[in-house]
Amino acid sequence: MMSDGPGRSARLGIFTALSLIALAFLATGAASETPSPVDRFALFTDCQPMNLVVEELPPDASEIGLTRESIITAVESRLRAARLYDAEATHYLYVNVSVVGPAFSHSLELKKLVYDLSSGTPLPATTWYTGATGTHGGNAGYILSGVSEAMDRFLVAFLRVNETACE
Repeated sequence: MMSDGPGRSARLGIFTALSLIALAFLATGAASETPSPVDRFALFTDCQPMNLVVEELPPDASEIGLTRESIITAVESRLRAARLYDAEATHYLYVNVSVVGPAFSHSLELKKLVYDLSSGTPLPATTWYTGATGTHGGNAGYILSGVSEAMDRFLVAFLRVNETACE
């Protein structure tokens, strides 16, 4: 019996990979139309504005010219542009940037009040998160660009889930 050799298995592998990519694309499209219950829990606020908390930066950040004020300005301006900023709000966007030598990390979290079922006590809890790590090459703008991309991800997800309430 003669075999097709590696050609058949390669074609099968390519077909399988393309099928998985198509399924992932379709699943992503469907998810963007109707938020899942998890997305609603994580992001739904009835389109209420939020406060902003930005952590203090470590000393290595100042060595590359990165300031807490530049992070606040970048994030707060995006929240204001989307009409989602209120310094008195109970839920808030939490931003943490760390710089250690040539490395950095940044995270962005939505903190909402959730209620402990046994005590009924409301406490802030992270319900949505995004972040990244990498090396900065001495470029503070690179880190700010990453924070801005995280804001893009947050705003797209937040506005998709709160779309009806934000109209």
